[in-house]
Amino acid sequence: MTVFLDLDNTLVDRDGAFASWAQKSVIAWGGDATDVEWLIEVDAHGYTPRPSIASMIIERLHLASVDLKGLVDQLRYEHVDRIECYPGVLARLDALRAIGERLVIITNGDARQQRMKLQRTGLADIVAGSAISGELGFKKPDARIFEAARALADTDGVAWMVGDHVEADIAGARAAGFETAWVSHGRSWSEEWAPTVVEGTTAALLGVVENRIRAGR
Repeated sequence: MTVFLDLDNTLVDRDGAFASWAQKSVIAWGGDATDVEWLIEVDAHGYTPRPSIASMIIERLHLASVDLKGLVDQLRYEHVDRIECYPGVLARLDALRAIGERLVIITNGDARQQRMKLQRTGLADIVAGSAISGELGFKKPDARIFEAARALADTDGVAWMVGDHVEADIAGARAAGFETAWVSHGRSWSEEWAPTVVEGTTAALLGVVENRIRAGR
């Protein structure tokens, strides 16, 4: 069996890293705490296109002399140095591998950025492969990225998808025939249908998935 895994805000604390970077950068650009809060909000957990955010920053903070492309690169890559896995995640992934599970990342985002995160956190040495939207040309919840990930894992049987995003991860994987595991981070589930399992933290969720896999054997 294969366990497929979202990266940002599932395995790694992407929002925490971005917020930390934003606080330092906005102050350096001459902004204040209100501007930091604004940037975190318009970032939308990484879903707002980076060129759009760069243009908004230049306009809001009056950075007419700042190079747009350079600012886009800052938005994409500088926060990666602050990326860390959530507590307990690496141990839980090792436990899944110990029972013979293959682990494959399915993530949206810039390919260079996402591979930098995999290298920084050590996940590159743990997972069997990665399906990254920036390399494939389509992103979650598009069924094609789930199909590409299955092909990468060389599996067409029962598979789990672990993620935090309701539409991109859970709805997309459900439509593709996966068992679904949602990390809530304290949020309430709002859809009429439900994921297979739900937990508040990624480590706890991976533990539940491991137990479900063991019970199904």
